Amino acid sequence: MEGPIVDGFGSANGPIAFIDRDGVLNFGRNGYVNHPTELSIIPGSGKAIAQLREKGYAICVVTNQSPIMRGLWNVERLHSIHDELRRQLLAEDSNAVIDLILTCPHRNRDRCGCRKPWPGMLVKGHNLLRDDRQPNRPINWAGEKPDFWHPLDAMVGDRKSDMGAGWAVGARTFEVSARHGLPQVIDRVLDSKDSGDFYDPMRW
Repeated sequence: MEGPIVDGFGSANGPIAFIDRDGVLNFGRNGYVNHPTELSIIPGSGKAIAQLREKGYAICVVTNQSPIMRGLWNVERLHSIHDELRRQLLAEDSNAVIDLILTCPHRNRDRCGCRKPWPGMLVKGHNLLRDDRQPNRPINWAGEKPDFWHPLDAMVGDRKSDMGAGWAVGARTFEVSARHGLPQVIDRVLDSKDSGDFYDPMRW
């Protein structure tokens, strides 16, 4: 199966907030979130997305979901889970609109370019939202952080793989606790002077 799986549309005239899903917008589970009834957003996530939108951010969720390639469930189940994610976020704040949800369905052994820490989903999101067809960049993990597309682009995640994907496209990176998620760092992301958390790709 090719990836990433694209759900949604939109445009970005300003920065993009690339946001991981489990542990950032909704609570993760041991194993996976396997059904819409198992999804519960982290309180404050909807309000945080609304704050980002008010400041001109496009919202692009980027999530690794290997259960698809593992044969545990299919793309239709994925879309039903994401429909529930959108519903709960909008129930908290009517401005909590997600532009794109991009999903990598692959396992580590599939060696795809979209599974974080590789930046394929972020590149795809940039291309779709900005209508700017950038190729996947060569990555030198031992080198300098690449140039950014927009100085305020941000990657928010709860794992080092999220930070690696953000680093690879030059975005500001913000690492959160899986219990507190996006609300934990929303004030920092909105602060244009905050350059994000230091990330050393050679140490993860």
